[in-house]
Amino acid sequence: MAGNSQADWRKRCLILILLLLTLVLFKPHWRLPNRVYDWYFVVDITQSMNVPDYQVAGKSISRLQMAKQSIRKTLSALPCGSQVALGMFTERNVVNVVEPVEVCSHFAALDQTVASMDWRMAWAADSFISHGVYHALEQAPQLGKQMRVMFFTDGQQAPPANPKYMPSYAGKPGDVQGYLVGMGQSTPSKIPKLDEKNAVSGYWEQEEVQRFGNFGMAETLSVLAMEQGQHDRNAGHGPGNALLENAHLSALDAQNLQRLANTTGLHFVRLEAAAQSSGWATGLGMTAWRWAETDLRPWLAWPACVAWGVYLALTFAGHPWLGAGWRAWAGVRQWGRALRRPGK
Repeated sequence: MAGNSQADWRKRCLILILLLLTLVLFKPHWRLPNRVYDWYFVVDITQSMNVPDYQVAGKSISRLQMAKQSIRKTLSALPCGSQVALGMFTERNVVNVVEPVEVCSHFAALDQTVASMDWRMAWAADSFISHGVYHALEQAPQLGKQMRVMFFTDGQQAPPANPKYMPSYAGKPGDVQGYLVGMGQSTPSKIPKLDEKNAVSGYWEQEEVQRFGNFGMAETLSVLAMEQGQHDRNAGHGPGNALLENAHLSALDAQNLQRLANTTGLHFVRLEAAAQSSGWATGLGMTAWRWAETDLRPWLAWPACVAWGVYLALTFAGHPWLGAGWRAWAGVRQWGRALRRPGK
């Protein structure tokens, strides 16, 4: 009788496993309350992002390549139901190249778009980073009520500009949550010139770098003042100015990004490994709860594993080595209890 009962339970376990695995093949989904994340990933594609000051698997890669790797890893880490938008920054503006789409349904398209981002898509050579960050934060609420911003940039202002003519942030700090992701190393490096095949054809030299900002009004119009270094509309950027001595080099401008983070309420972080951004993107403070299509396959896999464990236990219940194992474990537990008795 006991043998028949054991055989019946084994048969039931096999039927249950077969049923669950069959359901898994149909990829069942159901709308359930889910923890999701809405992100607007913005990538700086100006030429300083071509500086290869990252090391991955013994090879040097550029800041732009590192940013793209980081975003692609983050896409894989986001749960289904999350919304993702993509943008690129150069000069003063951020162009939204992909409107918010569901990450799982459009993963291939998102991944391919990020992989295709290139410095040659830039429509201007300047990099007014403050304008770009403020523009991205202005766009975010229009893309979604719970849209966060992750802006990848080295923070370099090019050409150097008079701080008196920097724009002011029109929003309220913290209205849009997210991260300013600092790219690159603290040590300045030469900015490469790349040809149409992305091969290095040279490096930017100091005399080639644009020396004056192209906005603002002059603080003085006297000839004497201009001869002493007060040039053009953005006074204070004449030859020999400290801001221009290394204008042809590029490094992470952490001070500038921290200032922008304080102004906007974003978090300033430094990217040292591509996988870091996945943790930032899925942090508790970035969660958006809503009804979303939820993959039920993991929920079906657990009962199948339990049924398989029961089946194995029933199959080998009378096996000599299994009985010996249980007896050995019982002996160990008895020995442990004896050690814990008073006076032992």
